Amino acid sequence: MIRREFMQLFAGIVAELGILGVLNSSARAAEEEPSKGIPLDAAYLEKGLVGMARSKGWFNAHLGAAVLAGYYLCKENRLGESTVAGIQRELDILIQSHSAQFTPFSKSRADRTLVDSIPTSLALAIEGGLRAHGHAVIYTSLSLRALHDAPEMATPQLIDALCGHNTEIAKKVPSRPQVHSDYADIQSMVDALFNKLAQFKPLLGRPTIQRPNFIHMTTHTEALLSLDAMGYSELARSGFLGHQAHIGVSVPEFNPLDHPIDTPPFTTAEVMSKSYWEKQENQEQWRNAWHVSTNPNGYWLAYGHLFKVLYSYNRLIGRIEDKEKVSLCSQILLERCVNPRVQGG
Repeated sequence: MIRREFMQLFAGIVAELGILGVLNSSARAAEEEPSKGIPLDAAYLEKGLVGMARSKGWFNAHLGAAVLAGYYLCKENRLGESTVAGIQRELDILIQSHSAQFTPFSKSRADRTLVDSIPTSLALAIEGGLRAHGHAVIYTSLSLRALHDAPEMATPQLIDALCGHNTEIAKKVPSRPQVHSDYADIQSMVDALFNKLAQFKPLLGRPTIQRPNFIHMTTHTEALLSLDAMGYSELARSGFLGHQAHIGVSVPEFNPLDHPIDTPPFTTAEVMSKSYWEKQENQEQWRNAWHVSTNPNGYWLAYGHLFKVLYSYNRLIGRIEDKEKVSLCSQILLERCVNPRVQGG
């Protein structure tokens, strides 16, 4: 895919999303008051929290986290009505398809004093390096934000379950960065992500080259940033070691003759149109099982990765003043998200 085509794809997506940090020169920090979008019903906060808490094991908590990210993605950004409708439809299908996991808990008295037990449980899950692609941080950040907006959900049963995911992840052996140097502050961490993304420029338009997991690098970074903004600064900084391990992957060497520039099987207009979201072929791909060769984006939207990365990325780009770098990183990141032909985990 040539640079011009990527710029067209990127421009179409950010125009529809109304991403402020790209469309104008005013940098908006993640913790500042966001632009108002078309909000979903606040019941999605309850659904998302329940979906996280009822997960049998930490992995399927992705489902509830997707609902929370979709809710805030719509609330914070100037999305078109068709895009909001598409997001809501996918979230509803996700909830209906896993109805047992989204079954509300029995009524119980909320206790807001219990909420801080969630970040306390996170401390062990981020100590010493990276575990589970940063999911303990990602889950904690989203659930704390949702519980702030829906404090009536802070029941002992729900809080215990959320803490349980962090406890489970904490049992994993952490990976440490090969090269470690302390970040000076939260901004240095955000800068490090964008510097890493920019290094992968040579891979643009070459979908057959294996990519690292840019999506979770991005959501991990935003989660630490948001923890800091919510007042958990010391906890966020204790996650720097794991973050450095996460973004420490190298750009693969390759022979350009073996990986020619390719053209995507879609256009900007198709990706951002109502017909794209309603196209049966796309919906079948999103909802069918993943397969490395026949359906590499299988179950993609169902697990909410596209929603989570757009939610997170929009909250990060306001921290980067160099808009040319933002534009480049957006191309690299969106190629990995949108193009199902891109290889990588």
